[in-house]
Amino acid sequence: MIKITLDTNCVINLLNFNAETPTSVDELSEIIKYGLDSNANIAITTRVESECEGDKNKERSKEMIRKIQMLPVIGTVARWNTSKWDGGDVWGGQEHEKLSDELTKIIFPALKKEDAHYKNKINDIDHLVGHIINKRDIFVTDDAQILKKSETLKASLNLTVMSPKQALEYLNSRGDKTILVQDFYDKFLEQKKLILKFLTSEKDLELLDKYEENRQWLIRKYPNIKDGLGDFKVQQMSVPMGGQRAFTQIDIVSLQFFNKKLNALLVERNPLNIPDIISNNPDSYAVVYLSEEEKLGKTISFLNKIEDLLLGYLGKLEGK
Repeated sequence: MIKITLDTNCVINLLNFNAETPTSVDELSEIIKYGLDSNANIAITTRVESECEGDKNKERSKEMIRKIQMLPVIGTVARWNTSKWDGGDVWGGQEHEKLSDELTKIIFPALKKEDAHYKNKINDIDHLVGHIINKRDIFVTDDAQILKKSETLKASLNLTVMSPKQALEYLNSRGDKTILVQDFYDKFLEQKKLILKFLTSEKDLELLDKYEENRQWLIRKYPNIKDGLGDFKVQQMSVPMGGQRAFTQIDIVSLQFFNKKLNALLVERNPLNIPDIISNNPDSYAVVYLSEEEKLGKTISFLNKIEDLLLGYLGKLEGK
């Protein structure tokens, strides 16, 4: 199982609900979900609590410390006035000092004790030391200074540093395709029900908020299954001939229409516009007049086709 260590800025962005400009919240939430589903090992170092305790806003500090208790904690090198007895930190030896010095030279080459942010920067180094000595795989941070040195850190210390976006893309790319498709299938079924509710009866704002939340999730996840799903649909439509797959012109046009409509469906913010999107031929100048009932019928049919396609692809991945 891949081991991921979160930097303090990631934890604050994810858990401080009062932050004015949090970044990478969606990506970090997805990364945490990998941990909750036991598909990744997510942890923080002891320095996260130390940095939260240093917050001048004591009420916010107390709240953040309470929230981080749910995350597994790994130790780093012990420091006076920072580490706690039995807190998990280890007394540093020569190898730890050498590691800290090398990290400092790479990330903060001109660091001096007079630096106004000296303690924060040393904490950054300690995070990385803890990550390395605990033999973890990816250190995730939004710190631009650390990310800027990612290639050097990889070459010099075999230390992999990623932004939340990069880490999520990596997790998605290496994840079990069956799990990814199953999650996408479940979310699509939920979205399908919301669309039909909007088109047939309910149109309240709460449903619209949920529709938009699902839509954004589907857009983020679709690239991870798009190629495999496309290949599966090609296999369904084509006929084996001489060791290759053969198509008719009608098959090719049909596949193009299906892909265009699926993409249009995923990006449409207003579910009330979906019947027009599904009913129209995107490459035709001819105007076809359909009743609302006919449009609804075409929409339901298309949604069912997507559901069947996802279900068939999932069955193939599961070997059924």
